Amino acid sequence: MFDTIDFAPERYDVIRETYRKWWGGSLGRPAAAVVTYGNPARRPASPYPHLSFDNSWDMSITPEQFIDAADYRLSTMRWYGEAFPNFSLTEFGPGVLAAFLGCTPVNGSDTVWFMPPEEDMPIEDLHFSYNEDNPYFQRVLRMYELAMEKWHGQVVVGMVDMGGVLDVLSSFRGAENLLMDLYDAPEEVLRCVKEIQALWFRYYDRFNSVMAPEAKGYTQWYNLYDEKPGYILQSDFSYMIGPDMFDTFVAPELATSSARLYNAVYHMDGIGQIPHLNSLLAIDGIKGIQWVHGDGTPAKEDWSELLEKILASGKKLLSCCLMPDWTLNPVIKDPCQVFLREMGFHASQTEELKRYCGIHGIALD
Repeated sequence: MFDTIDFAPERYDVIRETYRKWWGGSLGRPAAAVVTYGNPARRPASPYPHLSFDNSWDMSITPEQFIDAADYRLSTMRWYGEAFPNFSLTEFGPGVLAAFLGCTPVNGSDTVWFMPPEEDMPIEDLHFSYNEDNPYFQRVLRMYELAMEKWHGQVVVGMVDMGGVLDVLSSFRGAENLLMDLYDAPEEVLRCVKEIQALWFRYYDRFNSVMAPEAKGYTQWYNLYDEKPGYILQSDFSYMIGPDMFDTFVAPELATSSARLYNAVYHMDGIGQIPHLNSLLAIDGIKGIQWVHGDGTPAKEDWSELLEKILASGKKLLSCCLMPDWTLNPVIKDPCQVFLREMGFHASQTEELKRYCGIHGIALD
């Protein structure tokens, strides 16, 4: 049934147990996902384009065509360590929930923007509701349905990038207006946060309901495996606010959302998020932090103190915290707490592949 995918179904039993050990701190090495691409294809090439940020909302390309293109790409890949076949739907854009609630998506070369139905609509007039007939929701829903019909769970379909609650609200109000709302209409902001959070989970549950009957796992844009529905939460808008406002408008939502998710992680993007670290570490439902230094910040800057603080809290660290020679940052004394995002090698890079896998204890058989 799955001749195009070189990944035996029983390997998911190994993946599931390995991730359990990692979350439990007994794996004895970092969790590391490795893929090779450019292997001999197990089917004819697809004539259709791959799903991307710049074509995801091009209605002349059908979901069926995107699935066929993905199937061909997957047929040329092989998976090692904690990697597994997955189909990402991140390309529908960060904060795609805004489209389901009434915004219009606009494709860009490396992202998708969401334009509000009305500019500068007062926050008092914003009200959100579930709409199964929304055309953008229907397009994404059809992708899930076709993916499950095609692969029957043998390929894990990633959750779309739903976005942070305030990020979605910002798509409707604009960042500057929303910042003023925090001062001028805090109760209205909290009302909107409550409405959007409820709808976040309603759409999230709807997509998961399509996958659940045959799902062999769940994932999101970071390709971290979950045996039950989990997620990487975020609030990029929080970069622009201080700790007091974070504790008022963001932390309570993160606490209740993470409590509903399996192994929730927080996407901590940029130095503007560092003032919120104490609040994040105090949320029990957040099991890990995915640190990104952010644009405009030197990648080689020493983040040792930050990494130490995250690890000392007992939370997992999801980070590309590797030295140039692919070894872990020296500050990381317990590799069992680290997840290394998927590393890709061309099939011809056999020596590089062996070296990387050898460093992190990954078997290649």
